[in-house]
Amino acid sequence: MKARIITVGLAICLGNFPCAWGQQPTQADQPTEQATTDGSESDSTEEIEVVDGTPDYDEGEEAEQVRKPGEVPAMFRDDSQLDESMINQELGINIYTAPSISKIFNQLDNLPAIPEEYVLRKRPEELSTEPGQLALEMGYLMADGFIAVRSGHMNDIKPIALELARFGKALGVGERMNAHSASLLENAEKGQIEEFKKNLTSTQEDVNAELVSLRDPDLAHLIALGGWIRALQGATAAISSKFDAKQAAVVFYPDGPAYFSEILEGLNPKTAEKMQVKRMAELLGTLTKAMTLPDDTLPTPEQVDILRNVIQQLTDAAARVEK
Repeated sequence: MKARIITVGLAICLGNFPCAWGQQPTQADQPTEQATTDGSESDSTEEIEVVDGTPDYDEGEEAEQVRKPGEVPAMFRDDSQLDESMINQELGINIYTAPSISKIFNQLDNLPAIPEEYVLRKRPEELSTEPGQLALEMGYLMADGFIAVRSGHMNDIKPIALELARFGKALGVGERMNAHSASLLENAEKGQIEEFKKNLTSTQEDVNAELVSLRDPDLAHLIALGGWIRALQGATAAISSKFDAKQAAVVFYPDGPAYFSEILEGLNPKTAEKMQVKRMAELLGTLTKAMTLPDDTLPTPEQVDILRNVIQQLTDAAARVEK
C-alpha cells in the first residue's frame, strides 16, 4: 500500500533480528532534477512517494535516513499496521501513537535465556493514583507476561493477567483488558508463545484506541516506554549472562532512548507533574550516549554493564512519585 505520511505523532516498534535495535534500513536514492533539451535545469520536480509508512524526505538530503526530532525511529515502526483511517490530526496523533509492544519483545527471541533473577519482578502491591505511573506499570506488566512465557514460567501468567485487568480498570480501560485476559491465559496454558504475543499486541492496540478516544495519548506513549525499559532490562541481563558482541550490538540503538526522551518532553504537564520526568530524561540522554558506537565497532561487556547500570537507575526513577 502506498501512502503519504504526515508525521503528527509519536510511536514505536521494532523490526526482526538482526536489525531489531541497531541496524537501520537503507533508503532509496533521492530523485534528481531533470535537464531540459536545451541543457537548462527544469524547475519542476517529481513528487516523492513513500511506501508503507516510510517517512518523506526533501530532495537534496542524504540517502541515509536520519531521524528527525519527534519522528519515530525507523526500527521502531510497524509499517504493516499503517491505516490512513486512523490518522487523527485534531489529536495530533497517527497510527504510530499505538506502538507495537510485540515488536519490542521480538529482539528477546534471538538472545540467550534471561537469568532467573530477572524473569520475575516485584510488582507494587498498591495502585498509584497517578495515571502516568499506572501507564508505565502496564507497560512493565506486558513485558513481564512475555518474559514469563518465553522463560517457561507459565504459572506466573495468571497473576500477571489479573494485574493487567486491575491496572486497566484504574486507567479507565478495564473492559478492553478483560476481553483479552481469558485469551492470554489460554495461550499461556497451551504454551502458544506466538499466539500470546499476538494477543498482547491486540490488547495493547485496544487499550491505546480507548486512551485515544479518551484524549489521553500520552498514556499510550508511557505504556510503550514501560515495555521498552523492562524489555531492555531483560535483554541486557541475557546478553551479560552469555556475552556475544554481535548479539549485544542489537541493543546499541541510540535513536531508541533519544525518541523516548522526546516523548517525555512532550508530555502533558498534568501527566508529568508528579513523575520523575527530568531525572528520567537525563538518564535517557545518558543511554543515548552510551549506545552510540563508532562505525564498525562492536560493544564490549563493560559497555553492556554501563547500559545495565543506567537502566536500573531509570527503573528506579520511573517508580518514584513526587509527593
